[in-house]
Amino acid sequence: MKTNHTLAAEDFNRYLLAEYQNIAEAHFRTIAAISSFFRYYLLITGLPVTLIGVLIGFSPKEDLPRIFSSLSTLTSGLFFVISIVGFLVLLYVINLRMDALLYARTVNGIRKYFYDRSEIDIDAKLRTRVLPQSPFLPGYTEGRYFLPVVISFGCFNAFYLVLFVTSASNQSSIIELVAYISLKIQPVAWLVAVLNEIPLLAWLGAIFLVYVSVHIAAWLAYSRYREHAYLKSYVLGVDIDGVLNRHRHHFCDLLKEITGKTLDPDKITTIPLHEDPSLGVSREDEKQVFNDIRYWIKMPRLDDAPDNLRKLRNMFKLKIYLFTYRPWPSDEKPPGAAYKKWIACASECLKDKPLPSQGPLRTLRSVAYKIPYLNLARLKYGIWRFALEPVDVMTRCWLSENGIEYDKLIIERGSEDVSDPQGEFRNRFYISRKQKLRFFAEDDAEKASKLAYICDIVFLLKQPYNEDKDIPGNVVRVNTWEDIYKWIRKIS
Repeated sequence: MKTNHTLAAEDFNRYLLAEYQNIAEAHFRTIAAISSFFRYYLLITGLPVTLIGVLIGFSPKEDLPRIFSSLSTLTSGLFFVISIVGFLVLLYVINLRMDALLYARTVNGIRKYFYDRSEIDIDAKLRTRVLPQSPFLPGYTEGRYFLPVVISFGCFNAFYLVLFVTSASNQSSIIELVAYISLKIQPVAWLVAVLNEIPLLAWLGAIFLVYVSVHIAAWLAYSRYREHAYLKSYVLGVDIDGVLNRHRHHFCDLLKEITGKTLDPDKITTIPLHEDPSLGVSREDEKQVFNDIRYWIKMPRLDDAPDNLRKLRNMFKLKIYLFTYRPWPSDEKPPGAAYKKWIACASECLKDKPLPSQGPLRTLRSVAYKIPYLNLARLKYGIWRFALEPVDVMTRCWLSENGIEYDKLIIERGSEDVSDPQGEFRNRFYISRKQKLRFFAEDDAEKASKLAYICDIVFLLKQPYNEDKDIPGNVVRVNTWEDIYKWIRKIS
């Protein structure tokens, strides 16, 4: 009798075979689309030359200068449009080619999967296998294969750009040259005409070469983007509360001091706490703790977090994006006494512990807390953009005090639970989608499940409130930050 594991493996094999067939067909359809676009492009670029040839062939030669002069404005605009549209068509063709290479890489990866599981002798495998089985081949920069296509596009587009510049800047010169050609003037007269136009020809040659170079540079830029950035991002998103700190123990300590209620941190199996009646913690109890400044500035850290984050940044060049939702203080709009107390605390933090620089705007806004007039204006007139929120400043100071290195801190706004793209809230789901975060460290099983549809891997740090939750396959349960570091080292 087949086990569940065997059945799952068979289902996965059938899925890969179907995927192999579909992607292989998509690969060849993409190649055919590239060929079709190139043919249509050549047809469009050849029309002006064909029309000029018809005019030369059927019009009296003595009338050619007058005809070209009358059509100069129209032809000039047509030349410019063809040169620009041709460049845009090339960009589209480049993307089509990159998609074809992506499909080829996917097929190679599937091929490797089946070759590795085959019991055939390795010598027979190597003799029968002709196509590669590496998901990193072929390379996106195909100098021998696709570069001639790029140069062809560049030459055609540069030719029409040169015609546009010539007709727009010195119409009589090009008219005379065309007339010389069409009237079959003696070689001496033709040579004299060309020598008279050497400065113009030098400029046109430079424009031609520069525009062709622009095409090649665009292709190389797209190749580099596809190789190093497309569908991947070297960013680790990290929730702060419950992932970088020991918030359960700290909450229970303050809860007992403020309300007199005793709560075992290991009994917290639901977040928020007031949703579990057995804990005896009301929503008002929670607010009293969260509105206490000490909860945010005295929060104990997880001891192994700073060192492992530092190693991930330095050794694997991961960018660290920190996320937290802290809409505190609550239930009091400025200028209340409690809010003034938060601002005073934030200003005190800035006096002795300047925030790490994150750009001129961030520095300017943080300095605003040191200027009393701006603080008063912010309280009195609601000028929110002059300074950071107090909890924002306290969070940054806490991170600095505890030696936690990061690249960006996002204090979430709106709803912290909505993952619908239409909402466009400033939360971890929206930013993870926008920035294409590859990893995420989370402590909330529900949020981890939503992030699993956005990130490659979500690390769920062990907490009592997430142990019995169902999670998707790419959510990995971990006990410590050392486990997260080992996982990233393994798959990088």
